[in-house]
Amino acid sequence: MKENSLEKNLILKKRIEISDTLKRGKRFDSGTIRIILLPNPELKKLKVAFLVSKRLGRESVLRNKVKRWFREIFRTNKQYFPDQVQIIITSPRPYTELDYTSLKNDFLEVVGSEKFTNFVNQNLSKTDIPAKNE
Repeated sequence: MKENSLEKNLILKKRIEISDTLKRGKRFDSGTIRIILLPNPELKKLKVAFLVSKRLGRESVLRNKVKRWFREIFRTNKQYFPDQVQIIITSPRPYTELDYTSLKNDFLEVVGSEKFTNFVNQNLSKTDIPAKNE
């Protein structure tokens, strides 16, 4: 499979895992995008979910377009995320106000921020320690 593809086994599907990530995960916001991370040392690979709410966009065509944009942005930039983490990507803004360029710029702003980088580095080092002892 291509290195830059989004494999089906990377999608976070279980309702309990999604709700747990929403409740206990660390939020990173920037304008039009919100990224929620929850370290999970039990995972071998990262898992991601793209949440799009009916409250922010009634038309299914628009919601599906936003989901495609989220998947494409994540697929081309997944190198910013470590393994062993659950990720939720969503937007707090009404979807009629969104466009691909602003979503991508805000995504890159979030993953490039010092706050995000420090969180990833701290939690990556914590999850790597048990793996070395085995």
